Amino acid sequence: MSYYPLLKHAHIMLALISGLGFALRGFVQVVLDRPVSHPVIRVTPHIIDTLLLASGITLWLLVGWPFLSWLGVKITLIVVYIVLGMLAFRGGHTPRGILLYLLSLVVFVTIAVIAVHKPALY
Repeated sequence: MSYYPLLKHAHIMLALISGLGFALRGFVQVVLDRPVSHPVIRVTPHIIDTLLLASGITLWLLVGWPFLSWLGVKITLIVVYIVLGMLAFRGGHTPRGILLYLLSLVVFVTIAVIAVHKPALY
């Protein structure tokens, strides 16, 4: 029995939940300048992102995509997304913080497009 379809769908769902959660938390904290301090809201993203990373690594090992392909670009952009997100939250409700937040959302959408289309890189 192949677990690939189930794992792929779980990975996609976790990515959507992670992205929507980030967008919502960023909007509340960076744009609206409201604190988000409930323990569930502070801990759940770490659990979801850990599961997302684990499912991504497992998919990579199952399928064996070469790292020097669209996958390498996607992983590089994930690092950029994380850094931009951290800087946005640290920047707070400032024009710089809001810009970094919006840039991180653009990078997230770019990651999703690359994952869906898996473009050949020459």
